Amino acid sequence: MQNSSIAKRSKLIRAVVGFATVLGLAGSAFGLVSPAAAVSIAPKSFSTSPDVVPGESGVVAVKVPAHQKGAYPLKGLKAAALIYVAPVERGFTRHLALYGTDKVPAVVGPVRSLRETDFPVLDQFGKVRVYASGRSLERATMLSLLSRTKHILRVNSNENLREMYMAPGCVDPFCDFLKGTKVAGRGTGLSMSNANILKEAGLSTGAVPAAVKSTGKSIKSMKIIYRKTPYNDPIPRTITWSAAKKLWIYEASSRSATIDMVGGKSVAGQTSSATAIIQYTTAKNAGSAFTCRIMPDGGPDSVPYTNSVGKGTGFLLRDGKVYDITWSRNSATATTSYKFKNGAKVKVAGQPWIFLVPTNLSTSSITYANGSKVAVGSKPSTPKWTFSTSVLKERKSCEAPTSIKVSKASATTTTIKVTTNFDTLNYVPVKGVKVKVKITGKGYVTLTTSAAGTVTVKASSAKVAAATIAKQTISGQKYAYKVWKK
Repeated sequence: MQNSSIAKRSKLIRAVVGFATVLGLAGSAFGLVSPAAAVSIAPKSFSTSPDVVPGESGVVAVKVPAHQKGAYPLKGLKAAALIYVAPVERGFTRHLALYGTDKVPAVVGPVRSLRETDFPVLDQFGKVRVYASGRSLERATMLSLLSRTKHILRVNSNENLREMYMAPGCVDPFCDFLKGTKVAGRGTGLSMSNANILKEAGLSTGAVPAAVKSTGKSIKSMKIIYRKTPYNDPIPRTITWSAAKKLWIYEASSRSATIDMVGGKSVAGQTSSATAIIQYTTAKNAGSAFTCRIMPDGGPDSVPYTNSVGKGTGFLLRDGKVYDITWSRNSATATTSYKFKNGAKVKVAGQPWIFLVPTNLSTSSITYANGSKVAVGSKPSTPKWTFSTSVLKERKSCEAPTSIKVSKASATTTTIKVTTNFDTLNYVPVKGVKVKVKITGKGYVTLTTSAAGTVTVKASSAKVAAATIAKQTISGQKYAYKVWKK
């Protein structure tokens, strides 16, 4: 009953938010003013059409979550031609599954929101029809990418989006699912084949070249730990070779459950495939995921914009072995070139998974067949991005909340401490806050907090009647009004 009520409430909220988002994105075409302040840039070639548009490539992309318990089992991934894995905020990763229009299964999901990383990846595949939920169209970097994208973006599960629905009994926010049979262009000859999707990604199926085969090393597993910025909590993804299944099993925070339709039957399984590519790169800060929310519910969770243009190193994992590879890509619209160290093109088997791994936000290790474990990974020569975990300008425009604690220091003095949990998981002292203190029989005194977040009042605690923090800005950060009364 609780999940049902949550789902209903979530549906109503998202119907409103989703409609506002789509209206905002499409508004310029109808001469409307967008109700969503976030979408302030009028897209030049952006489309939200439910129907086939001129030049559509026949590729459908769906953003699917990972790690969190409520998201599983993941549905419809096995039918994808190719899956990208990239980090989002809090150290989690998400999947970007690519299908030919005719190959999208009856149900795919849950469907989650896009990130800046996705657009340069998608640009390899022409004009893609993209399905996502609508929670991330706020950051300036995202809007800049949207302003020049050519893709067809279908956002949210509301009454106006015929291809998506809210699953009964879902755990919010994992409620949006794509109805593959409703995707525009099915059965019209539009659909791109799996082989051509791989070609656009710079890949093709085939055996590992004979000259390279001897360089492969047998391994048991590989672990990639993405850092939870701006903190250091480890969020793992593990890739384990199953000799019995001849597949790599992919676990995200130890979770891997899937459900797919096979031969008309629903079949339980695991996230897995015959080929994995580890593409080492770097990331920069795209903005704060939850701009004006306090921790731990939100806060300055830096959204990594992981690069897929430039050049670097990586690994090919197939047939239980690991091979050194390089990658290069000249522009967002160019195909990525994956090569072995001898210059031969990388060959894959089955459904490839490409893990975009920014080395400035992660650590990697390989456990070899003999049991030895080695840390691996190297930074690419380009691009030379840096990643900042400092509070962003838009974050500083929020009014940070504070807490006031009054305690007895001595018979004649009182300590007042001001703390905040705006940018931290715990309450921390705030330096430089002006506190107006009301002392019974003496009136008011205004004091400024020390580095410890404290002020000392020359009066007994019995005499301190009230303490007030007016709205003020300290070191560029705004702080909200707060009052304590006896």
